[in-house]
Amino acid sequence: FVRTKDGDSIRAHKVIWAAGITGNHISGLTEDARAQGNRIKVDAFHKVKGEKDIYAIGDIAWMPTESYPRAHPQVAQVAIQQSKNLADNFIKDQAKPFRYKDLGSMATIGRNKAVADLPSMKFSGFTAWVLWLFVHLMSLIGFKNKIFVMMNWIWNYMTYDQSLRVIIRAAKRKKED
Repeated sequence: FVRTKDGDSIRAHKVIWAAGITGNHISGLTEDARAQGNRIKVDAFHKVKGEKDIYAIGDIAWMPTESYPRAHPQVAQVAIQQSKNLADNFIKDQAKPFRYKDLGSMATIGRNKAVADLPSMKFSGFTAWVLWLFVHLMSLIGFKNKIFVMMNWIWNYMTYDQSLRVIIRAAKRKKED
């Protein structure tokens, strides 16, 4: 059961709460379960420290390991791998501990330019940009979504549309007399 503020009960076998990227203070958790940045301490099976049937994954989860003593990075690929591991653990009789595999990172840095830092190689420029486009396009769900996004990208590329770019400039200081 899940109890609401009003005292109502909601019957559930499993409750999954998607909290976004910022963790709110959750009343009822012990101080031992709290970590830096308002994250929640979890074990290798994503179970919240000191709790019986509460799990946390993604940005909110703080799971230090030998390779990541300050916990895993708060990026999508960690959350995706954790979600697959936790779902498998819920379905199967034998739970497996989470092992994060860093698949690398990529970023666009301009028109026809990107950087890619993959486990086996590092490169930049046009090739990295095309790889970034491909990886992000293939990660979308559904053929229709892929076509729509690809057409949008082509339109923006051909028209030099910069509507999604944000330019931040340092504030100019006034000269003191």
